[in-house]
Amino acid sequence: MEDLLKKFLEPSQKVVADKAKFPEETVKEVEKKLLSVGLKIYKGVKRVDKGRLGIPVYLSLYDIEGQRITGKFKQMGKGATETLAKASALMELVERFSLFFYYKKIHEIGKFATFEELGDKAIPFENILKSVEDEEDKKTKEIAKRFLKKVPFHFVPAFEFRTKEIKYLPFHWFWLLYEYNGSAAGNTYPEASVQGVCELIERHVSAYSIRENSPMSAIKRDSIKGEAKELLNCYERLRINLWIRDMTFGMPVPTIAVMAMDPSTYPHRSEIVYTAGTATSPERALIRALTEIAQLAGDFDTEGRYEESGLPKFSTLEEAKNVINYTKEISLNDLPNLYAEDHVKELELLSEKMKNLGYEIYLVDITHSALNLPAVYTIIPGMLFRERTKISLLYQLIRTISLFIPVEENKKILEEILKEVEDKYYLWAYLGTVHKNSGKNLEAIFCYEKALQLSPPEADKIAIYTHIADTYFRMEEYKKVIETVLKGLEIEEIPELYNLLGRAYYRLGDYFQAMEAFLRATELAPASAIDYANVGYCLKAINQLSTAQIFFRKALELDPDLTMAKRGLEYCEAFLNTKN
Repeated sequence: MEDLLKKFLEPSQKVVADKAKFPEETVKEVEKKLLSVGLKIYKGVKRVDKGRLGIPVYLSLYDIEGQRITGKFKQMGKGATETLAKASALMELVERFSLFFYYKKIHEIGKFATFEELGDKAIPFENILKSVEDEEDKKTKEIAKRFLKKVPFHFVPAFEFRTKEIKYLPFHWFWLLYEYNGSAAGNTYPEASVQGVCELIERHVSAYSIRENSPMSAIKRDSIKGEAKELLNCYERLRINLWIRDMTFGMPVPTIAVMAMDPSTYPHRSEIVYTAGTATSPERALIRALTEIAQLAGDFDTEGRYEESGLPKFSTLEEAKNVINYTKEISLNDLPNLYAEDHVKELELLSEKMKNLGYEIYLVDITHSALNLPAVYTIIPGMLFRERTKISLLYQLIRTISLFIPVEENKKILEEILKEVEDKYYLWAYLGTVHKNSGKNLEAIFCYEKALQLSPPEADKIAIYTHIADTYFRMEEYKKVIETVLKGLEIEEIPELYNLLGRAYYRLGDYFQAMEAFLRATELAPASAIDYANVGYCLKAINQLSTAQIFFRKALELDPDLTMAKRGLEYCEAFLNTKN
């Protein structure tokens, strides 16, 4: 308790750009730690912007251990100056590595217990209930509450900032809702905590704006001063169109949404980019949004495509009409401002004002012991995040325990619930997966088909078709795999279905059809190393070894440890060298 009090309440005076240390100092300290701990976490950083926009963007690169833990090869960082952007990229790397390492070690860190066993040591039960938007009937809700209290979770200690108490919360529950959103690394624990809180608020108001889907207030250009004005000039110099909107929606800190489009390069070399920034002051929120645009846009001159996160990605300005339109004009200074010179003071203000709105702030220390660089996972039950929080309590319970409860125990819980409520598709779908994981393929198919009869939403219907196809693949019934995949593709094209389709055609010896499916998978998921390797094996099967090499090398660029790609490339090179 005293240790957490010291970490989260130790004074954290700001020196520049809301940071507790100068960026030069941060870069030096973080790089030294990353390179001296004896773990292959970090390869280096490199600047990746072309300089066209004039706002620096950096990549930080994971080494072997970093890739293994996170499943990523890089992180991105941005800032108003080159050193701030470099420091940001390094901190992003530290943040994600720390979080995913913590997640993978959760069985060692947490208390495996139930809400009933922990009693007052756990976070208030009502905070768990408010974490999801449950639209089920009263009977189903009551069943969910009853089982929620008596099934075990991996509980981890969290600092309830407002009360200064330690409470235990079920980590996997919130991981499924937010994953890495809310995680942050910083020069101090309070600095990282403020950043994590602001990120969750940003995700919350972004989700709310999508649901409202109506015009917001515009920020007057002449009210923008200082560093934010300098960043604005970078866009205006290139005649890039900007729409700057207030997305605060009653939260205690400001969120500013910015949409940008470069008429000179759109759509052939650039996209419409839409993002938001949240901070304790309006100017810093705008700076965050403008630098985020730079990070995503690729200087508005690139073949790359950015992935949407909190806000939608618009293909045309017509789709974005509710961003282009606005209700009224306001000054930047009209927005809420909780800025303080010390991060701890900001946390005090945030925790009180958030509590007034019905939210409690929890901070989990996820710092990696060897790195000893402050990292925090922020949890605020009730915060929205896209559609991920729109899930019934019972559904969230079932999918959470499936992550760690042994198969037989999971089966027992599902069957016990099904005795009381039989008409929920997700219960049958998860029971199907339990049977599949137990090698009971026919029972799995029965349960999945039962789930389909109960009218699941489209997204879950695709997932169920994917599971059915995978089960048929295990049964070596490849024609049924193809039939099932095609049903799923009628709803939506997803790379997982094309992967299964390609594998089925490959097993049937139809290498051209297989290759076509795998290529479509790579179009939908350009980072899918395994599907590039699969294309390589199709080419190898039809004796196109020179071309196969290209795809094996592409796969290894994306995943240097992909054994099947290494073997495929070695075969091609050995054969071609012998031939020559």
